[in-house]
Amino acid sequence: MMEGRPYKFRILEILDAGEAMWSCDVVRKLQEEYKMHSNYQRDCLNFDLIEVAASGMISETETKIDEDGSFKMNSLLVRYKITPIGKNLLDELKSKVKPMEAR
Repeated sequence: MMEGRPYKFRILEILDAGEAMWSCDVVRKLQEEYKMHSNYQRDCLNFDLIEVAASGMISETETKIDEDGSFKMNSLLVRYKITPIGKNLLDELKSKVKPMEAR
């Protein structure tokens, strides 16, 4: 696992582990793992998701507006899945990036 490594690596790994996920769920998972609990950090992690999507590593499958404010009131929530390009990059990263040692 690439916990503790760059967020974008971890995004690919999270999305490769199963079905498509909502952006809010990916961000919450990253916030817990990286101990980033402020709204600013939440928004930065969400922007990282957008950048990974813009690069073609993940793709949108569905969108909705956060009407109940469970993540960020009236923000766009996106459901993402990893793409074949993202899977190939993840496989390459796994062969080159060593997991962080337990401390």
